[in-house]
Amino acid sequence: METLIGKDCETKGDVYSKGNIRIDGKIEGNVESEENVVMGENASIKGNVYGKHVTIGGKIIGDVCAKIKLEILNTGKIYGDIKTPKLIVAEGVIFEGNCEMEKIIEETAQKK
Repeated sequence: METLIGKDCETKGDVYSKGNIRIDGKIEGNVESEENVVMGENASIKGNVYGKHVTIGGKIIGDVCAKIKLEILNTGKIYGDIKTPKLIVAEGVIFEGNCEMEKIIEETAQKK
């Protein structure tokens, strides 16, 4: 992991990384990575999340866009819309919002 937001860290403002990001703390702002975003079970984000592969174990109040795959672990909670071509949802997940898959697949195919 190139960027780590520890469990005792709270930050306000957007976070951007060209590499992987792991979040175990609290963020008020958008999180964007050109690579992967991994969110621990005690983490919380109030903002939008963008990445190639996104794994959610904590709580997000905002939209999530994963260019390749979104995985929501059994402790994951998303209150917002999601966009991804591949979605994995564990039993016990809380998701309140809309899911869009076809459109992002078409956008990815057009870029190739």
